[in-house]
Amino acid sequence: MYLNSTLPYIPTAEEAIRQFTARYRSIEAKSPSPLPSLERLRRLEVARVRGTSSWLINLFRGIAYNMPFINDLHPFYRELVGLMINVDEYRHAVGKLVNSSVAIGSISRDALRVIRAAGDRDEIVKARRMFISRIIDLINDLGPELRTLKETSIKLSKIPSINVEKPTVVVAGMPNTGKSSFVACVSTKKPEVADYPFTTRQLIIGHVKVYGMYAVQVIDTPGLLDRPLSERNKIELQAILALRHLSDVVVFMLDPTLHGGYELKPQLNLLMEVKQSFKANIIVAINKVDIATGDEVKRTVDAVNSLNLPYRLISALRCEGTGELVSELVNGPLRGKLESYLRATHERAVRSGLGE
Repeated sequence: MYLNSTLPYIPTAEEAIRQFTARYRSIEAKSPSPLPSLERLRRLEVARVRGTSSWLINLFRGIAYNMPFINDLHPFYRELVGLMINVDEYRHAVGKLVNSSVAIGSISRDALRVIRAAGDRDEIVKARRMFISRIIDLINDLGPELRTLKETSIKLSKIPSINVEKPTVVVAGMPNTGKSSFVACVSTKKPEVADYPFTTRQLIIGHVKVYGMYAVQVIDTPGLLDRPLSERNKIELQAILALRHLSDVVVFMLDPTLHGGYELKPQLNLLMEVKQSFKANIIVAINKVDIATGDEVKRTVDAVNSLNLPYRLISALRCEGTGELVSELVNGPLRGKLESYLRATHERAVRSGLGE
């Protein structure tokens, strides 16, 4: 559900080496007291080789299998990840960590064979040193891959945790058109603020309570969809367009007054660009009707009608018409996905015993 919810801790090669050597020294082997000292040492080294080899394989496999599988990601996250990292390098690093278990197994078997055949203490000590040296060389060889995955994990942890299963309303429009006020009006849970990759701006994520659950999320996009897409560089544009994979409905805020600092024409131009870039249903919220003149409202309504888009008159400052607008969305374009989400949530709760 969330990209960064299960990201593993990834040690550097130096950290992994320290952990390996400390674990090797800490392992003890139970031996009958009458056993000769050579056999006690043999048992100890066998236990250490087996224990640390198993631990190291589990460490590297655990990292690899708990990092995201790019092809399995939701398109929203897959598109963002593809912008943030070199996917080929990432896949190579994951694959090399998985395949390292073969080399570790081989090193372990070689050491165990020598230790079991050793005729004196010196041969066992020599086998121990050889095993430790080869494992340290292997970990050092994995250093670039561990570094790649560690850097990737840090980048991925900064991606906003957005529930891609929830019905989602994306709020768009020029600055000062009332987007944040709209989110505050319709959200019954304190909105979350999250940095969005490639911009200095933030997403504001509100949650709407439906049937007793926070089952709809409303995303305000300040700084992302508030100027013509043609003015964006390629990275910014792709990051913005990743949002199209989330939006079930776009509420586009229009300010019919001049109080926000924008004439109606550039707002309508942006509306058309959003319409062309997003496949979601679009409903126009003509805001600030509490302070707009009759002529300003009529001019804006006429312009929206000419675009064949539905609209509603609201005052986000006074929260007038905002609740009704969300209710209309819940009972209209969001209904199918909302029912599927609620059904899936209930089934998960039943399976976990929470719904009994």
